[in-house]
Parts: sequence; structure tokens; C-alpha cells
Amino acid sequence: MYIGKGFIPALGTPLDENGHVVEESYRKQIEDQIKAGCAGLLSMGSMGIQAFIDPDECPKIAAIAVSQAAGRVPVFVGAMDCSIERALKRVKAMEDLDVTAFVFTTPYYSPVKKPQIEKFFIEIAKNTKKNIMAYDLPGVTQSKITYEMVKNIKAAAPNFIGIKTADEQMIRKIKTFGELPEDFITCFSGLDTFDVCYPFGFTNYLDGMVTCCPKNFEKMDKAFLAGDMKTASQCLTNVVKLRDAMAGYPYLLAAYTEVMHFLGYEGRFHPDYADFEGDACREHMKKILVEIGEL
Repeated sequence: MYIGKGFIPALGTPLDENGHVVEESYRKQIEDQIKAGCAGLLSMGSMGIQAFIDPDECPKIAAIAVSQAAGRVPVFVGAMDCSIERALKRVKAMEDLDVTAFVFTTPYYSPVKKPQIEKFFIEIAKNTKKNIMAYDLPGVTQSKITYEMVKNIKAAAPNFIGIKTADEQMIRKIKTFGELPEDFITCFSGLDTFDVCYPFGFTNYLDGMVTCCPKNFEKMDKAFLAGDMKTASQCLTNVVKLRDAMAGYPYLLAAYTEVMHFLGYEGRFHPDYADFEGDACREHMKKILVEIGEL
């Protein structure tokens, strides 16, 4: 499967006080990312708080993403869960949508070993007519996906088409060893080193920070394509500056909500157990957004 070079935003999911998606806000975010030149969209990843959303709401959110994209860019949809049965239940509720691939982390309740990880992905793949991708997120799930696992899963499941990972060595092996198809999708999520890795073929970069820095990512993408690494690196420095400021608060996603509000997106972008960070955070986020050129 072919996907063009460039950035893929892990969309934030705007929810109202009842946990329902704020549709107009979500559509605006998607449209802004497409206008900025994104190569694809990830709906309900980790930045999109998929694990915290009412399962009954997820098909509606995915349908909005597919509808708004309208075939202009590929749409990937998170369907993460802690068992094959539960993950497939999520998939079946969204399987008729024009989704490029459903995306899964390893089960995240407790650490999982290699045979169980491979079985998890292979059984899901065998029981859906859609493509699937892996999301390597060991800091959250407690379980690491390895290159050997990727090869084994692909050998058993042709509709396993790619992986999102911050593991530079895994992507290097995928791209240079020739043991996986040339069109196997590798979405690099190591935000701090996008500029270092891009010249080595890490040309699809995926992160939630894209959604709150569309101007910087549009400029970065154009700089990458033009071979202007100095400009690309400066844009990335801006993005990391905002990310680090958000991470300085007790709950990053609550700070993210404040940022998204300044960019014109209504709704709550953090889990319901986290509080808004308050006026000091709000003003701090505004100051950074102005400094990096997003406002």
C-alpha cells in the first residue's frame, strides 16, 4: 500500500461534558490538517484518548474522520483493546467505513510476551476484511514490539501493512534488510529526532503534536522536501518547545486542551478524571503559541 511522504497527525478527540464527540470541532481540525498538507490522518490514537472514550462513541468518531477526509488522504483508526475478542468487537462496529487500516497497540493491561503479541495481531488480522497496523508504544503498554515479531506477523497475515514506532533500529531494518514488502508502512513517532531521521528514509512522521502545530509542520514538510534541513530543524525546535511546556504541567493532555482551544477547537481533549490546568497554564500556552508562530 502506498502512502505519500509527509506528516500524519494523531488527531485530538474533542468531547463534550457527556463524553460525546464535538463534531464541528473535529471536522475543523481534520480540515485544517488536510489544508496544511498532511499525508494521512490517525483517528483515536493515544493523543486522541481512544482508551478513554465510550466504545459506543468510537464508530461515530471514525465515521466523521472518514467523511471529512472524503478520500483525500488515508484514514487510520485506533481500535486498541486488551483482548482479541474486545478488539475485534471494536473493528466490527467500524468495518464498513472506508478505513485504510485499523491500528492496535499490544494489550496494555499487563506486560505480554512474544508468542501472545504475535497471536494477538495475527488473529485480529485473520478476522477482519480490513488492513491492520501495529502501534509500538512500550512506555504505555509495557510490551515492546520487535522487528522479528513484525516479520512473523506479516508472514502470517498479508493484511498487516505497517507500524507506528519510535524505534529507529526497527525502521532501519524494515527499510534496508529487504525482508518486508517495499510498501510496508513505517510511521516514525520519535518527535525529537524527526529532522535527524528524515534524510535516512523516515519520511512518514506521526505524532499528536501535529494537531496543535499545523503551521510549523506545514513549513517543516515543505523544508524537508526542498532539502532545507535548517528550516525543518527550526520548525521542529518550535514544536518541541511547545511539547516540553505542556509536559511541565501535571497532566499534559489537560494542557493540550488549553492549546487546542486557542487554535479554535472546542471540546475537552483530555480524560474526564483530569482537571483543566487553569489560568496560569492557559496564558503560558498562549505565550508559547505566539512565540512559535501558531497564533
